[in-house]
Amino acid sequence: MNKSQVKSRILETVDQRRQELVDISLELHRNPELSFQETKAAALLSGYLEKNGFKVERGICGLPTAFRGTYGSGKPPVVAVLAEYDALPEVGHACGHNVIAGAAMGAGVAAKATVDAFGGTLVVLGTPGEEGGGGKIVMAEQGAFDGLDCAMMVHPSRRDSAMTDALAAIGIKAEFFGKAAHAASDPEAGINALEALILSFNNINSLRQHIGEKARIHGIIKSGGAAANIVPDYASGVFLVRAPEA
Repeated sequence: MNKSQVKSRILETVDQRRQELVDISLELHRNPELSFQETKAAALLSGYLEKNGFKVERGICGLPTAFRGTYGSGKPPVVAVLAEYDALPEVGHACGHNVIAGAAMGAGVAAKATVDAFGGTLVVLGTPGEEGGGGKIVMAEQGAFDGLDCAMMVHPSRRDSAMTDALAAIGIKAEFFGKAAHAASDPEAGINALEALILSFNNINSLRQHIGEKARIHGIIKSGGAAANIVPDYASGVFLVRAPEA
């Protein structure tokens, strides 16, 4: 087959499998799982690849919900398609990782035609823990991306784009330790950890006007005290700092 014929075969495969790919996406959406806890998702996706001719390795890189599906000779060029499938706490798949996973399955199965026609190797990598867990970082450190000539993925958006710029991100947990006391009868004996955290938030808000145009700082309070009538002796928050360069 020539390039044009292979492209037509790929498009036909996607059209033929449209409903089953949509079903995969909807199944993940109905069963959202948090970072590194995506047991159902990993089983569904790796099983689908296996049924479609991929050699699947589960639990790679010391991550139980990471996997690698391989199709082809093992020789270059080696092209990888990445799948994400974790969800956010409480809101589920608000970032559309169920769509990313479904698209990766479709791309992997359809692109087999390219390997059959021209050789090379196709890899579908299941990358857990995207939502703040850094699964790809662990996988990169463990060599999951070694030997790849290209790695790609898709992400749902409100617009079509072939490429996009991403911000580097680092997570920071801030903890403050004070001294508990009764807030009505003996407040002067306490040291308010929540006040320290709130002051930190206010200072961060003041800092924002002085950071780079594309930099971002955002956070939440995770723990702010046990009861309103007790001076909080512990408070914690989680922040994400993002910028074009780490």
